[in-house]
Amino acid sequence: MKNVQQAMGDFFQRLKKDGYNPDNISPALHTVEKIVRLEQLRRHILTCTDCALCERAEGRVPGTGHTRTPLMVVGEGPGEDEEDWGLPLVGISGSLLTLILSKAGIHREDIYLTNVVKCRVSDEKGKNRTPVREETIACSKYLKMELELIRPRVVIALGKVAQQFFFPEQKTMGPHRGNVYDFEGIKVVPTWHPAYVIRQRGDDLLKAKKEVWHDIKVAVHTLQELLKA
Repeated sequence: MKNVQQAMGDFFQRLKKDGYNPDNISPALHTVEKIVRLEQLRRHILTCTDCALCERAEGRVPGTGHTRTPLMVVGEGPGEDEEDWGLPLVGISGSLLTLILSKAGIHREDIYLTNVVKCRVSDEKGKNRTPVREETIACSKYLKMELELIRPRVVIALGKVAQQFFFPEQKTMGPHRGNVYDFEGIKVVPTWHPAYVIRQRGDDLLKAKKEVWHDIKVAVHTLQELLKA
């Protein structure tokens, strides 16, 4: 397979030789290279056998969405619906997330969505379970690649698994949700995973809904301020 970086260099020289402005060539090739590398990453994820999770998983779920977005949403891992459909955050939790984002003026098709873990994590009975730290570490290399390629300005981290990918020292969500933290130049806002909201009832549901809405608005405001600068 042709080396992507080498190919971009060859393309640059050919286009420059044909009289095109180097200042126009470079951003065009940068876009092409990003698209190619994301597709290579997607193919790698779909065939990954790097950890024990793949032994039970029926499919892998790469990230998806706009590749030039300043906003990325990072969840925990795919559930049963996501595994069946091959897309992140498209089950009941993802549908709730889409609703909340829409109310905040964010269209799902304009952002990038992914998970820390790319395989569904289940127990002996086939029910969803939370991935343990060792499992997230094994799979997190893919999220690191996505962050490098997408280069978002703001990340919404859904739930403790996503939160602890960025900040392992944060052991609970409560004291940290809705705050803005820095991760290698990226602003990260942790909040409850929509699955947590779905599980609540009564006053706890009202509280969770209010808190997530507040946190999403913090993330959107943070992004707006960054884009103004």
